[in-house]
Amino acid sequence: MRAVCGALLLVTMGCASTVTRLDGEFPAPIGAARGICEQADWLVVAPTRVQFIEKTGQRSTPRDDGVALYKVGAKRPEEIPPLAESLRPELPSVDEHVERAHRYDVKTWTAAGLGAAGIIALGVGTALFVSSFKTDPITQKQKVDGTAAGGGGALVLVGFGLGITGLALNPGQAERSRAEAARYAFLPPNDRRENVVTWTQSYNQAVRDRCERAPSP
Repeated sequence: MRAVCGALLLVTMGCASTVTRLDGEFPAPIGAARGICEQADWLVVAPTRVQFIEKTGQRSTPRDDGVALYKVGAKRPEEIPPLAESLRPELPSVDEHVERAHRYDVKTWTAAGLGAAGIIALGVGTALFVSSFKTDPITQKQKVDGTAAGGGGALVLVGFGLGITGLALNPGQAERSRAEAARYAFLPPNDRRENVVTWTQSYNQAVRDRCERAPSP
């Protein structure tokens, strides 16, 4: 059961713990957000540290030359893939971010699905196996339903097999740190900070235009 449950662990590790906002910002010419309406969707570019964990999981290598997008006053960065379509003209490398993050997500959810299926198979198999042992109410002798016992044992084996397969597919810490970097951070030389700032100028201008058109409360 422990092996099967292990395939589900990574689903709970959704926060960008290997990506950290640093002090300061790289402002766009448009300046800061004005009012509550703009602050709700306004994005700023801030220096960001990324930790790349080695395959052994014993050491990590930090990079402090990255940037990420943040809501006003936020510490957690915004995800890059949902913004990919609008980012692509300024940052063609955004497709690499999307691909790496997607590949990690597919492996994670596949492993979780196999783990969940394994737990179900174990539960059903155990129930069948236990129910195969019955006592005759007249003779008080124990009888074994061979079909139920065999089916239950087979399901238990299938459950363990699914769980072990899920664990084998489950991405490790090193792969996770690289996927989180791709999901949240822009790193040179592929991602130029100037291009990220230029994109926020256009994005925030659209936010300002929308707020100016919105009727006053």
